[in-house]
Amino acid sequence: MEGYVKIWKKKIGKIDEKIYGHFIEHLGRCIYGGIYERNSPLSDLRGFRKDVLAAVKKIKCPILRWPGGNFASAYHWEDGIGPVEKRPRLLNYIWGGIETNEFGTDEFIEYCREVGAEPYLAVSLGTGTLDEAIHWLEYCNLDTPTKYASLRKQLGHQQPYKVKYWGIGNEVYGPWQVGHCSAAEYAEKLRQFAQFMKTVDPSIKIIAVGADDPDWDMTVLKHAGKLIDYISIHQYHGSEDHYETISAAYYVQERLKLLESEIKHLKLDHVKIALDEWNVWYQVVPENEAAEKGIVLLEEPYTLKDALFAAGIFFTLHRMSDTVQMANLAQMVNALGMIKTNTEMMVLSPIYYVFDLFVNHTGRTRLGIEINSDTYSINAKSFFEGRLSLKVENVPYIDGSATYDETRGLLSLALANYYKDKQAKVKIDLSDFDFSENVSVLELNADDVLAENNFEKPDRVQLNARKLSLSSEMTTVELPAHSLTVIEIPVEKF
Repeated sequence: MEGYVKIWKKKIGKIDEKIYGHFIEHLGRCIYGGIYERNSPLSDLRGFRKDVLAAVKKIKCPILRWPGGNFASAYHWEDGIGPVEKRPRLLNYIWGGIETNEFGTDEFIEYCREVGAEPYLAVSLGTGTLDEAIHWLEYCNLDTPTKYASLRKQLGHQQPYKVKYWGIGNEVYGPWQVGHCSAAEYAEKLRQFAQFMKTVDPSIKIIAVGADDPDWDMTVLKHAGKLIDYISIHQYHGSEDHYETISAAYYVQERLKLLESEIKHLKLDHVKIALDEWNVWYQVVPENEAAEKGIVLLEEPYTLKDALFAAGIFFTLHRMSDTVQMANLAQMVNALGMIKTNTEMMVLSPIYYVFDLFVNHTGRTRLGIEINSDTYSINAKSFFEGRLSLKVENVPYIDGSATYDETRGLLSLALANYYKDKQAKVKIDLSDFDFSENVSVLELNADDVLAENNFEKPDRVQLNARKLSLSSEMTTVELPAHSLTVIEIPVEKF
């Protein structure tokens, strides 16, 4: 027996839909050639790729962050409004290439409305100003006889967009960022932006830049904590090694707990955490080398082990649902994307199927759960070499979460078997519940942890459905090696 799971009939928290959010940036082929492709037979009249739209709708994207990322630090929103043919073509000196500004604020809002997502805008603290941010807020949210609200109406958008979530800057702690500054400098800018933006529209929520650095985060929280609603943290990890990749999800958990402890220490209970950039990022190829090899910028060949890392992230976010109430996978399409496109077709990566499982087959009420499993410890490599230590201890081979779907009356048990080459037998204790014997099982798996979906083999990693009969309150389930399984059990409502 490799594991034991006990689930309690006790509601211990709510899971915020926004942890299943996404992020799009003017980077590589994420926007152009990704979600947006004018004059393509695969696109609608607005230029939105219809196949990508359908895939995003299926996983019910709750919140979408834009325009960056690094790109936001040098973005001027007025370049991206008005007639498309009159918008300026500019150098994208952040990521390279030409920015046509075809996809701007109005197109982004339209995309969010189409997929049912809350828009999340990141304002520039690099080449941008407070005035510019206020004008953008007025354009998006106000119904006043003033310049920028009137401009929105003149461009055909009579009703305010009511954008609720506003990020102030992006990764300004890093020397790679336009607008790089110290924690104290950022905290003062943040305080001003938050104060005056909330004066213009008190309904908005402000997301501050966190740095995964306790000193930086404490400075920001002390100086501006009363004015903000979220503090962000960004996490990119991954390795060619299966167990190193899995362990990174539990490193992220420790970093989130550290940030949570700072918030609690300062008694800023209203401040929540936004993990608003996270993903696997391991094939780092210099741009000139990528061009020589025909590799498109930051297009990762995500494998099954990367999907299991994503499952570990969601287990963490479920456990920390009281504090972590937003997360955004970076990114949605092509550039670090869970969806891949070319001019003829779309491919869904294994990470996409993890979103499908958690969004569509787990509940939003967190239940009490105890999981006993063997563990391992490992020294893993950090993506940001020299900046973070990745000594990770007590990583479970079996992990999971238990949730309740109030509308369908379903207990959902999500379980990952991280063993690379070993099936796991897990005893599940359901003695707290009155349940139906016939349950549904969905399983994400493949013949190898390095299996990927690509344009030649788009379905190598996919979801498989089966039925399972639970004849007693104590049952044993066999979990295949390197797999993610969701068991949906009809139970009496409680």
